[in-house]
Amino acid sequence: MIKILILLVGLTTLFTGCTDVEADYETDRNISKVTPYVRDLIGARGRDGGKMLKERGYVWIKTEKLDASSYTYWKYEDSGQCLSVETTNGRYVALKKISFFECKKNKK
Repeated sequence: MIKILILLVGLTTLFTGCTDVEADYETDRNISKVTPYVRDLIGARGRDGGKMLKERGYVWIKTEKLDASSYTYWKYEDSGQCLSVETTNGRYVALKKISFFECKKNKK
């Protein structure tokens, strides 16, 4: 009986989704892909995060919109490292390293 109850709870969670846990996992997964130098920007307001990236030596490359999120691409002047920053509801939710090719691709 207990095994069935545990199974039902697990299936209910699986099918109904638990957005808070998923959101935290997504953020944690993307934090691991960036340098410690920008990890603290997760959760920053978009305009504030952009200002902080500029202060740290990043140069804005482009911005793209997709559904409810926008993606900005930044290049670190000293090393050429590129970042993709996902902003949703006005906050930085993911930062990840990308190749220079991806950073420049389809520049608008």
